[in-house]
Amino acid sequence: MAAEDVELSRMDKENDSAFREARLHSEEIPAIKRPRTNIKKAISWGNRADLTRSISQQPLTVAVFLVEKSGRLLNLEEGRNTVAGTINTIMSENLSLPPIASQVFCVWLISPLLQLQLKAHHRPFRLRRVWTELLKKFTNTPEEVAEKDEPILSYQRNSFFPLPEEKRIKDDRIIRRLFEEAKYNVLSGNYPISTNDALMLGGILAYVDNGNFNPEEHTTGCFKTKLTDYLPAWVCKSSWSFRGRSPRSSLEHKLLEQYRSVCQKVRDVKSCHKLFLELCWDFSFYGSVFFRGQIERPSSSLLSNILGNSDLPVRVAINRERVHVIDDNKNDVLLSLAFEELSWDYTPAPALEPGCMDTFWLEFDPPEGSSEPTEATRLQIFSKQAEMMDAMVQSCVLCDDPEGNFQCDRRGGKISCRMERLSLSTLEGTWDRKKKSNRSFTNPFRKGPRLSEHSDL
Repeated sequence: MAAEDVELSRMDKENDSAFREARLHSEEIPAIKRPRTNIKKAISWGNRADLTRSISQQPLTVAVFLVEKSGRLLNLEEGRNTVAGTINTIMSENLSLPPIASQVFCVWLISPLLQLQLKAHHRPFRLRRVWTELLKKFTNTPEEVAEKDEPILSYQRNSFFPLPEEKRIKDDRIIRRLFEEAKYNVLSGNYPISTNDALMLGGILAYVDNGNFNPEEHTTGCFKTKLTDYLPAWVCKSSWSFRGRSPRSSLEHKLLEQYRSVCQKVRDVKSCHKLFLELCWDFSFYGSVFFRGQIERPSSSLLSNILGNSDLPVRVAINRERVHVIDDNKNDVLLSLAFEELSWDYTPAPALEPGCMDTFWLEFDPPEGSSEPTEATRLQIFSKQAEMMDAMVQSCVLCDDPEGNFQCDRRGGKISCRMERLSLSTLEGTWDRKKKSNRSFTNPFRKGPRLSEHSDL
């Protein structure tokens, strides 16, 4: 998730007495032993600041990981004071990538609980010291779990890098890195693709691992135990067995057919990397940053209205093109809107109601020719990461329009959209929308802020 000045500047301050030392390592690479310093136990308080500054500037070695779980050990001359931009440059050089790689990729601080894209000026070691506080603020993680969480540094695609520029990249080494990240997002289930798309991409991955299709070698059963190497886990689990049938074998047969078909389209592994990326570029959610939240589940019956409905868990995927709302249970896209099609707002939870979650609002008009009411639809997303969603959308808009004119070339052609149309915080009373639906956002829905799952209230 993009770390967009969302209180990171406040949390970026050193507080040695309150937080633990940074430990940026993973099971993939053994913990790095730090050199002992010849410091006497008796230290005068007057010299403590100078001593801390001296320790922070001592060179150290840190592990930076790639999405395929391999890593690189980098020597940081500035020690714990090293900024993310410097680590990004060193990592690009370590991987022998051309200079443009420092724009295509960047450094992330990630764990299974939270992912933050770091700006060039952020200091990862300082953010590590406040990692537990970040988890408390932006996730519903129980405190005892948050205390044990260990983030790592990861070298990943810059979510703000323009897709048109990415399509013009010719360097095989950068394309390989982009392929590995796209592969990870497909196999991990981050991308809500169809079964047919999953099989098509799986056929390409089969070629990458096994080379040309050999009808004598690649027969039914050869991939039976390796389906999850080429297909998302949810695709493999979505098939269920009838008596006398084997859906898993049927899925393998379809994968083999795609594998055979791919061999007629590619020449070598490098062309597979490019073909895989080209297919992923067509997904509207490609390159998205994913946030977690929940929305009110639509009531489907009188009984559900009486008994009440639990909220529906969703993922909010945001890239430089669109905002997507994805059903986390079914992995289906519920809503996909271009920035020129929506308005947004962010509402913090009431200060006097601990446990309530912030709200990220989306407002959009019904499709042309729709039988729905002409008034705009408002979707309320409850999430501790609502502030980060707001920052991400605002950053994407400003990437295309730093001066507020918001004019750029997109997939659908050249568009023009004013910032007032996008940000609901400046919308009310400043611009008369086409469909007269300007209403106060003080109480747009009948339900108030949602409580966190781990709230004691």
